[in-house]
Amino acid sequence: MRKVNNNIENIKSFILELQGKALKISVNKGRKRIIKYNGCIDALYPQVFVLKIEDNKDIKSLSCSYHDVICGDIKLTEIVGN
Repeated sequence: MRKVNNNIENIKSFILELQGKALKISVNKGRKRIIKYNGCIDALYPQVFVLKIEDNKDIKSLSCSYHDVICGDIKLTEIVGN
């Protein structure tokens, strides 16, 4: 199946819609290492956004670029309410 091409403006608007919502965050570190967190989007900037991590004692925040979402290194999924 062909992957849908996203541009940076589509990704920025997608992340803007997710701001303040509970998220599942998957970070691909390479070599089959995928780390999963729960958190939310804390701040938005022109080139990066900051994720607030809730369930990890070692990491409190994580900064990511919009290009990380485009290439699939960062995957954000909204947690649907109970």
